[in-house]
Amino acid sequence: MYDRYSVEFDEGEEYRFTTSSGDLYIAYFTEFVLLDPSGTEIKVLSFGFTRKQAIETKKRYDSKVKHTIVFIINHFFEKQPDDAVLYMCMTNDGKARNRNVTFNNWYHELNSNLEKHSSSSELGRGGFYASILFKVNNPNKRRLISSFYFTIDYWGLNDY
Repeated sequence: MYDRYSVEFDEGEEYRFTTSSGDLYIAYFTEFVLLDPSGTEIKVLSFGFTRKQAIETKKRYDSKVKHTIVFIINHFFEKQPDDAVLYMCMTNDGKARNRNVTFNNWYHELNSNLEKHSSSSELGRGGFYASILFKVNNPNKRRLISSFYFTIDYWGLNDY
């Protein structure tokens, strides 16, 4: 078992933890809608987190943050095994590619019973990256995969 921070949960699917340097992380799941090829909406959850720095300093690598985020995602799927989680790395600060690489690395430490499908597209100087996670035995697996890629295409974010 990896060393991680203590996590506080609340009913609204928000998870909080504070690092040894005093930074507060808030991880959350919010409703997101995918479209299947027939135009039917499929509700999934989008995962994200924010960091509130206690002191303005240069960010240093903290492996406990990674292990805590991995714990939160695994905990989510233990509670809701038939759900899917979407995460998107946005271009607003030019670090989308770095976030995508980080999430891909973290994925390899997640429960091996999770499956991931990804789509990426270069938009301007940054990039837009998105992935969907679900349990390998998810009964809606095919529909989730199809809807994920259809939605990315619908938004016009794939550059084939």
